[in-house]
Amino acid sequence: MRRKTLGAAAVLLCAVMLISGCKKAEENGKIQQKDPPKIENTSVFYATVQQTYGSSVLVVPLAGEDELRSSDQITFSTKDLEDIGVCVGDIVKITYDGQIMESYPAQIKAISWELDQRPVPDSWLVAKPVIYLYPKEETQVSVKLTTDGGLTCTYPAYGNGWNVTAAPDGTLTDANGQIYNYLYWEGRSSAQYDFSKGFCVKGEDTAAFLEDALGKLGLNRREANEFIVYWLPRMQENPYNIIAFQADAYTDAAPLDITPAPDSLIRVFIAYYPSETEITIAPQELTAPQRTGFTVIEWGGTEITQ
Repeated sequence: MRRKTLGAAAVLLCAVMLISGCKKAEENGKIQQKDPPKIENTSVFYATVQQTYGSSVLVVPLAGEDELRSSDQITFSTKDLEDIGVCVGDIVKITYDGQIMESYPAQIKAISWELDQRPVPDSWLVAKPVIYLYPKEETQVSVKLTTDGGLTCTYPAYGNGWNVTAAPDGTLTDANGQIYNYLYWEGRSSAQYDFSKGFCVKGEDTAAFLEDALGKLGLNRREANEFIVYWLPRMQENPYNIIAFQADAYTDAAPLDITPAPDSLIRVFIAYYPSETEITIAPQELTAPQRTGFTVIEWGGTEITQ
């Protein structure tokens, strides 16, 4: 009987010691537990979302961001980041560990990101530029485009650039055999457009004006027709349109890199704003290079909000 009592006491003593040991271990664990290490030298930049790929994203740094000096395209994993419901074309604020891996696109380790809530001016929108490719013979062509505000829509999908087979009549075929008439894109730009010279055109005269102007700027009838069909509905009901075709202000903000390099490159970009009254503006001279050899044509535009 005494042995049983001693055995029970021993078990009880072990249990007390075990519980006491667990508590001490737990307390020691609490004492020894450290906060997650802080990452020093973090960097922050703003960028436009260009593509999303499940658990990763491709962005273009906004104009003026230091990261743009390293690469015009940056990718990072979003697997461990908060789901902020991002869409292509959104501007996001990205915090990362300060390291940019030298690849293309460049890669970073993002720590956090959030949607930029600052309003984006309507004048940033670059509407429906389309790119036609006319090689002298069937040619594999690569087209890369950079915009300081990023791409908001492309067709076919841009990815890391467009790669198509171009025929002399302008027909484009992608790797899947899909056929296109041109490459289409929309984006944002903070370019400051030049209205030192241009035209003041009555809304009702816009169609006739564009037919004449686009011919002088080097578009053929098909290209001019597609330009007018897109822009005329936006312009013809205005009392007046103040129009200036852009050169360096546009091409510097949206450079094209085409391989093989074209023999002729014509980029027609219209910037305009509606006006209730007629104004006086110095006339703009409209000219275009000759279309020779491998020719690339682009047209697009933007409405400037006053």
